[in-house]
Amino acid sequence: MKIELLYVRDCPNHDPTIEAVRGVLLESGLPLEISEIEISSPTQAMTFLFPGSPTVRVDGKDVEPGFSSPSNFGVSCRSYLVNGRRQGVPDREWIREAIRMKRTES
Repeated sequence: MKIELLYVRDCPNHDPTIEAVRGVLLESGLPLEISEIEISSPTQAMTFLFPGSPTVRVDGKDVEPGFSSPSNFGVSCRSYLVNGRRQGVPDREWIREAIRMKRTES
């Protein structure tokens, strides 16, 4: 299983997101193997189909349920709608579910 965290430098939500991913991996008894990818240019954002910082992907799939890739990419922030509120960190349950789904597929 490949877990990626894509982010922009100085993103205030990078550290809380990496902590959330690590916490879910620990709870699941999985190794703390996370590929952190810094996005620093519009070209790189397009190459990685980067919707904003932070983005968490499990085997290439975004952890946000129902996420559809936007048509525009850039070096920018991302927000998530969790329980009717906007926040800068994906919900831990989304991360947990994405990992669980990949484990059951294996």
